[in-house]
Amino acid sequence: MSEMTLHQPTTAAALDTQMQFAKAVTASGGSILPKAYQGNPGNALIAINLGSSMGLAPAESLYRIDVIQGTPTASAELVASNVRKAGHKLRVRVDEQAQSVTAEIIRADDPDYTYSVTRDMKWAQGMGLASKDNYKKQPMTMLQWRAITAVARLAASEALYGVGYTADEIREMPAPQQAQTVTADQFVPAEPAQEPDGPETGEAPSEHQRKKMFASLRDIGLTERDDILEYVSNLTGRTVESSNDLTRAEVSTIIDSLEGDTPNA
Repeated sequence: MSEMTLHQPTTAAALDTQMQFAKAVTASGGSILPKAYQGNPGNALIAINLGSSMGLAPAESLYRIDVIQGTPTASAELVASNVRKAGHKLRVRVDEQAQSVTAEIIRADDPDYTYSVTRDMKWAQGMGLASKDNYKKQPMTMLQWRAITAVARLAASEALYGVGYTADEIREMPAPQQAQTVTADQFVPAEPAQEPDGPETGEAPSEHQRKKMFASLRDIGLTERDDILEYVSNLTGRTVESSNDLTRAEVSTIIDSLEGDTPNA
């Protein structure tokens, strides 16, 4: 089993060197850099540091990591590479006749369990993506990318260094100023509060649990209803159309997973 490379903390001298490099390449006025970095050494410095944690050289970081709507993104190939570099098994099965792609991850530390995510054109239609040019011209490629990044976020988030979305995924999300934050009151009809403690059974989750779940979802950047439903469906292994469908035990599991994904948790 391969091991992830441990990177030493960036020293002040190394940071100064990186900043000088970032200023030099972004001030050149050349158009070979992605637009997010042209004249913006701050963005370049962030990408360089993210790339360094992945084992990428500074110049390679600027081409393999892009910034869309203020969010660092990576290609599906880089996401897949990081998952495999971490020692996990990633397998992708493509069914062109059914227009379906299934991506599976078997973690190195849990070889007896397979994480699986399937993306097909029915899913794309439900998400409002099927009419977009990319899905019309290269549907299997788009479904493959979506399946890979979705299963990677679900099964191996620690291997993504916070860069687990492709540029296409970010572009398809509402702009920050247009996005509507989903709160527990908006997403779940109000119910009488229940005690947060007690046996984890099939009972409905308490108000305390629901609020904690949504707060943790916001901490990892999930505020859109469709993204939340996709996330909890992947975790529970079934299609969740409303948080009313979740049991007390499932919400507890989701909270545990979210706390593991939250920075500095």
